[in-house]
Amino acid sequence: MMRPDLVAQHIAAMTTASTNLLRQMEDEGLRYRVIVSPEDTATLHVRVRELTPDLTQRIERCLAGMGMQVAVREE
Repeated sequence: MMRPDLVAQHIAAMTTASTNLLRQMEDEGLRYRVIVSPEDTATLHVRVRELTPDLTQRIERCLAGMGMQVAVREE
């Protein structure tokens, strides 16, 4: 189990990293929220407006290799 201060740092780092990786898609019009909860720090939840199968695949490819599960859903 991670210490609470490390959990907060991990969440901040993963949120920042994913936002940086998704920046180009955001510039193209992607509207999303990234959520990493203290109860499940192994999963990066991405909530997307107007989600399509193509967007799902692009987001998953973009975030691959971060060491976290990626769960993409419609918002």
